[in-house]
Amino acid sequence: MVVKGFTIGLLFISLSGCASFIANQMTSPKKSNIDGNISEWAVVQQLCDSNNYCVKAIGLGELAAGDHSLEFSFHINDNNKIWRYETKNSGVETAKPLADHLILLFAGYNQPTEVLYIHQLWLQRMTGAEVIVIPSAENTETFKFGLDYAPPIVAEIQRLNPEKVHLIGFSMGALAASEVERKIDNAKLYLVAPMIDFDYSAKAIYDILYRDKIYATFISEDTLEDAIQIVYEESGTTLKDTDLIAKLNRVKSPTFIYVSDKDRVVEYSSFGSIPNENVYVNFYGELNHLEMVALLSQDLMTDFVSDLLERPVLQSEVSTLGILCDFDDDNCLNQLPD
Repeated sequence: MVVKGFTIGLLFISLSGCASFIANQMTSPKKSNIDGNISEWAVVQQLCDSNNYCVKAIGLGELAAGDHSLEFSFHINDNNKIWRYETKNSGVETAKPLADHLILLFAGYNQPTEVLYIHQLWLQRMTGAEVIVIPSAENTETFKFGLDYAPPIVAEIQRLNPEKVHLIGFSMGALAASEVERKIDNAKLYLVAPMIDFDYSAKAIYDILYRDKIYATFISEDTLEDAIQIVYEESGTTLKDTDLIAKLNRVKSPTFIYVSDKDRVVEYSSFGSIPNENVYVNFYGELNHLEMVALLSQDLMTDFVSDLLERPVLQSEVSTLGILCDFDDDNCLNQLPD
């Protein structure tokens, strides 16, 4: 039997009880499992604060204004998926309801930035706002749950001086989005499948990805606990710093939350009673974490765009997302535009 080197290495460190190695794996950037042409018009830029602390961000270049047929494939565990999206410039001037606004998309933990590029494009097309993608928290030199993103992002907001700032946080990206919200006074906050407990979410992700692997037997609950504690210690953060529910209890900006009862990564029940009239929670069924953070639901998309535009929208208005199919599902793929 052939066993990959990674599996052997993980088995070895697990047997050794090496929680520090697991902590390092938790906070290190991962290679994207997405292939496609979706980043042709993305422009990487640096956002910096007055102390010259910078974070990477992705804006839209001039190529984004044209017609696009975008396609990418990616892997979810052992499944291959394909996603295609088309947009055409009709030449007719359309309404730009958020023309003087700024939209920031905060990627979730280990969420490939490319997944947000399509959302970035249709959001700009639909709203007229400037749209910037912020990569996930593990893409910085020192992992801090994305909380360190706030100063350079706030500096950029002050430079651009938009009428309104829409902060959209996916999974762990909710922490960075909510931290920015605390420091500005013209924000709206949108949290999709937000991570409220790193301990809970880290264990859930491990369970989903690795529980059925041969080496999982040798990784104890105590080792995972130790690894999570190391993450907090090395990041210089505390449980209070990442307590999103406590932050939501105090949030002053309009805040919209989107959660699913089938999302094993998020503690769904914690959103049942947040005593803050600024917080609105939308509940969905049968959507897993990946489907939530990729906005792979017409109901979810419709609610999100309605909240963004501050008016009810029809599902036909948000049919821009394309179709997600199994790689070999011909019936599904035949529905995609040519």
